[in-house]
Amino acid sequence: MTESPVDNDQDTPGDSPNVLFLVVDSLRYDAVFGDDAFETPNLDALADDGIVFSNCFSQGISTAPAMTAMLTGRYPLEYGGHWYLEDTQPTFAEEFKNNGYTTGAIHSNPNVSRLRNFHRGFDTFEENILPYDPDGVLEALPDDVLRYLNKFVRILSRTPYLPASTIDAQLADWIAETAEPWFLWTQYMDVHGPYLPGDDFTYRNKFRAEQLWRKAAVNSPHEVTEAEHEELWRNYRLEVEYLDAELGRFLGELDRNGDLENTTVAIVGDHGDEFYEHDDYGHSNLPYDVLTHVPLIIRFPEMAGISQGRTVDESVRCVDILPTALDFAGATLSEEMRRRMVGESLLPLIRDGESPSFDVIVTEKEMRGDDALRFGFRTDRWKFLFDGKEKERYLYDLETDPDETRDVSEDHPDVMERFQQVLDERFEKIERTSENVEIPELDESSGVEERLKALGYK
Repeated sequence: MTESPVDNDQDTPGDSPNVLFLVVDSLRYDAVFGDDAFETPNLDALADDGIVFSNCFSQGISTAPAMTAMLTGRYPLEYGGHWYLEDTQPTFAEEFKNNGYTTGAIHSNPNVSRLRNFHRGFDTFEENILPYDPDGVLEALPDDVLRYLNKFVRILSRTPYLPASTIDAQLADWIAETAEPWFLWTQYMDVHGPYLPGDDFTYRNKFRAEQLWRKAAVNSPHEVTEAEHEELWRNYRLEVEYLDAELGRFLGELDRNGDLENTTVAIVGDHGDEFYEHDDYGHSNLPYDVLTHVPLIIRFPEMAGISQGRTVDESVRCVDILPTALDFAGATLSEEMRRRMVGESLLPLIRDGESPSFDVIVTEKEMRGDDALRFGFRTDRWKFLFDGKEKERYLYDLETDPDETRDVSEDHPDVMERFQQVLDERFEKIERTSENVEIPELDESSGVEERLKALGYK
């Protein structure tokens, strides 16, 4: 892979633009573009005003690797991996801060918490990952007491995360109180399982959703009935439509207040979810396109002089989003960020049609509770998958089999040999960059364990 630093020679507005980085957990590409059953008028309106990247692929098929890549610019498994950001790893929040930005993060995802060092570089980091922990005063309680207390409060809560309406109110308040320029990130959890029927936050819906989600995504995916499958898909659609409505209200408020006039807005899925396309639900499978192909919309300020209201079909990566925002801001990056970063600015592609420098899109993950690694390598034609747990390799011809249903690895030994070389290079670089990197044992609090269980993690 060719590493490309941010290009600071691009023309940018006189005032540094704000950056609103909206990540939607588990948002598939076809939930926004490609399935007319999903009604997303507000995302469609943003797309009409911005640039749609029709072939954007994530570097992870779950939150930890996907967000590690997006927030650091490197691949997920390097420098100690994606479960914890080691202390010398530069973050994009630090790069924005070093360039005069006020930085903020407001979310409720336990996989990107301060316990895992994801708070570094943020002036404000509100994570809201504990069901009940006012000001941290309960941390001194015995583990068993805290566990049962958080379990009780989780049962009382109607959602296992903060809904978009609550998150958006906090985002709007932060923006109103913060001097420009600012960088603000959130990760909406509404589309993540268990799927509720939109904003119908009743206990009956909650318990039904959790029961069905655990059956499909955790315990017995092969036993999901056709009616249950339809219920899962319908509720997923309702979750997407609820989020779209809340986004419309939020962005409309910012627009009325003049907060979008000099703001770059980027919205992207961190990964997708499966609905038994490859015999599984959720996002614990190999890096098939249904998990890695995500919607990406970037809307630049009108003063940018960038042609918008169009679609870019060239393949891009989620790891390229924040380098693009920093490039547009004319930012200077630290030497360590430049050394580690594989993400590159998309401005040359947007402005001049210049293709990105990479030739293979990498997706990778360490399986939870296991040392096994999984990889996906994608070109316009080929998809290579490696399952480190089963030691299996697969190859799909995307031109003739875009749904990745027929393994053709035995038919193309020359292609397999080239991808094997890419895999060997990944193993070598992961080992080299992680040498002498010390990652602490992660001692998740009882409350965080309850939040993870509510989201369907074992």
